Amino acid sequence: MAKLMYFAQLADTLGKTSEQVTLSASTGSVKALIDWMGRRDEAYKKALAEGKELTVMVNRMPATLETAIADSDEVAFIPERQK
Repeated sequence: MAKLMYFAQLADTLGKTSEQVTLSASTGSVKALIDWMGRRDEAYKKALAEGKELTVMVNRMPATLETAIADSDEVAFIPERQK
C-alpha cells in the first residue's frame, strides 16, 4: 500500500494528515495519482487542482508530475506557503 501524506492547510482541507491506499498499475505517476484522487472525491479534486502551488515528494525526494510511483511508495503533498 502507498502512504499518502498531507501537510498544512491541505491536511485541514482534507481532514486528515495521511492515509494508506492501494494503487493500481494505471496509477503509475504523480499526475495519474492526482487524477485518481480527484475522481474518487471532490474535496481532493479541489485541493489538488492543477495550478495549485504544491510540492510533491516521493520517498522523501522532490518529484514532478511525471515522477513514477509504485504501490509501496510514500507520497507527500506540501502546499506552498501563502503570502
